[in-house]
Amino acid sequence: MYRKTRPYFRNYNSGVYDNVIKPYNLTNRRLIPEIINALKRLHFKFGHNKIIIDLERIERVSPYPTVPVAGYIHYFKEHLNVDFEFLNIPTYLRKIHFLSPDDINKTTTGLGTNFLDRIWLFHSSTDVHLLVNGFLSSIRKSCTVEEGILQACEWGLNEIMDNVIQHSSETTGFVMAQVLKDSQILKVSIFDYGQGIFESLRNSKYKPRNASDAISLAIQEGVTRDKKIGQGNGMWGLYNIINLNDGVLLITSGKGGLNYVNRVKTADSYNDIIMLSPKQQSTSINFDIKLNNPISMREALGGYEPIDLFIENLEDEFDRVVYRIIDQASGTGTRQSGERIRNEIMNIYRSVKKPVILDFEGIGIIASSFADELIGKLVQELGLFQFQAAFPMKNMNSTIQSIVQRSLSQRLSENINN
Repeated sequence: MYRKTRPYFRNYNSGVYDNVIKPYNLTNRRLIPEIINALKRLHFKFGHNKIIIDLERIERVSPYPTVPVAGYIHYFKEHLNVDFEFLNIPTYLRKIHFLSPDDINKTTTGLGTNFLDRIWLFHSSTDVHLLVNGFLSSIRKSCTVEEGILQACEWGLNEIMDNVIQHSSETTGFVMAQVLKDSQILKVSIFDYGQGIFESLRNSKYKPRNASDAISLAIQEGVTRDKKIGQGNGMWGLYNIINLNDGVLLITSGKGGLNYVNRVKTADSYNDIIMLSPKQQSTSINFDIKLNNPISMREALGGYEPIDLFIENLEDEFDRVVYRIIDQASGTGTRQSGERIRNEIMNIYRSVKKPVILDFEGIGIIASSFADELIGKLVQELGLFQFQAAFPMKNMNSTIQSIVQRSLSQRLSENINN
């Protein structure tokens, strides 16, 4: 279903005075063309080489439009040598690296790094691999999710970020993922200021008529500009994932858009949208996945089910899943660490549907709060017998055994008293 061409925006989401841009929100996607228009006018028409961004009005932040806005600021800074000054910066915007997106090649990351709530730059397939693994690790530890969700997240992130590398004609992409725990939603925004989907497919055999047509083609199975580069299944697979999950998919590229919300698909053509240039139409892929709504990856991908390499790496020579506590960077000394490990092993258990062995080899002592958060709460949730069947424990020394037993006795007595 198509909508007729219409103006995309009016200046409702930001204000401009002198060399100052003042966004009123970072939640409404109609802010994006206003920001592009303001940046182009201030720099090209009025000759400003220093632009001030006043963030006083920002109260809530969503990956879309925040990532594209950060991407355009990055472009003007890095390619046009515009100097930016930021005023009234909320703490969260500092935390997510809105002022200067974090480059996976230039930052220190380890097993304990939280990859969520941060705007990342990526430039290569190696960067994509590091970031996707980081996102998945952070999601596993932040909350428990339903079957197929982690594989769906991995597929969507890998495929769409790889599209930036292969098809955008640019060497820089931007990505941010955010988990809303209360509503159990993963929000992802992936952006590049490259040629856009229409320009990418323009000279292919599909001959799209306009940007909206190109986007509608891109979500069909097997559509790609060059079969030597890719098979054209990434956007199609993501579209199927969102359909099965009752999620949200929003695509804007050049003067076209596709909105898929509540299983209703609409394609838009934008009349007055502002672009960097005809050769840099930019693409923004944004999707919401409901973490509490299971997904069959076999159904989403037409009978193919991707291998979970993370799970494979946990299996021993007897095909048992072994989770080594000592390998976890968060340690065993805090309640927060216990919660992160509890979330991760529950996600593993839901995925493999067989026991996950908790291996305490090399651990000398654990905090009582850690034991309560990891083991006590699992026993409370599953019951003692199901816990023992699902999460057998090994290589616990006498000190750890006594700490765990005390935690369990307190939890069980609590249940009896209630």
